[in-house]
Amino acid sequence: MITIIRYEILKVLRNKRFVFFTLVMPLGFFLALNAFVKPDHGQGEFITYLAVFCTLFGTAGSGLNTLSTRVAKEKSYIGSIYTVTPYSPGKFIFVTALVQLILNVVIAAVIITFGAAVFHLRMDTVLLKMELLALYSSLYYIFLGLILGFLLDIVSLQSISFPLYLGFMSMNITNDLGFSVPGFMTHIQRFFPGYYLSKAVKTLYTGGDALQSILMMTLNIGLLLIVTLVVYRYKKNAIVA
Repeated sequence: MITIIRYEILKVLRNKRFVFFTLVMPLGFFLALNAFVKPDHGQGEFITYLAVFCTLFGTAGSGLNTLSTRVAKEKSYIGSIYTVTPYSPGKFIFVTALVQLILNVVIAAVIITFGAAVFHLRMDTVLLKMELLALYSSLYYIFLGLILGFLLDIVSLQSISFPLYLGFMSMNITNDLGFSVPGFMTHIQRFFPGYYLSKAVKTLYTGGDALQSILMMTLNIGLLLIVTLVVYRYKKNAIVA
């Protein structure tokens, strides 16, 4: 198991798309949002929000762009493993999610370090709780990356990767980041973890109880896990073939 995880991590780190969508783009968002958005609350609180949501942006890119294309590219290899070894789909999903979570911790660490060095981000237990929630919410995009990889081919994914990334990120930009989000869009955002992460972060910053938001986030992640398993069963023959 450890050997498999180490191999998968090294394979992802060699991917240039991983660096672009998980580090370059989120840090670019960090700089741009800090420069052009005027926060309604204190600058320190706003920088904390930015750090957490840039972690979400980075980990989402890891799932939506890096993982999805890797699964699409290696579907035949994955299928051959299922037919000649006891490596089950459940184990594959577990190992894949674990590898992505480990990589997401690295992404979060880089963003926090950048925030502390450039914007004097305050590092305390509140920030730690928020970042842990951002990492937890990244499970949603890990499962979504698996779904996209199972359903689409590598050429299609590479052609839509950038607009897909920007589209999903727009679903996670809430009023708490200083944007004026239309009412209809907030209803759509309820299907994405960023909406509940935003509420949880705001509640934690004020010392409140974020349990309800965490439960709703868990519901979103759980439902997408079920969809992932259903999609796998639907595409199983094509993958194995």
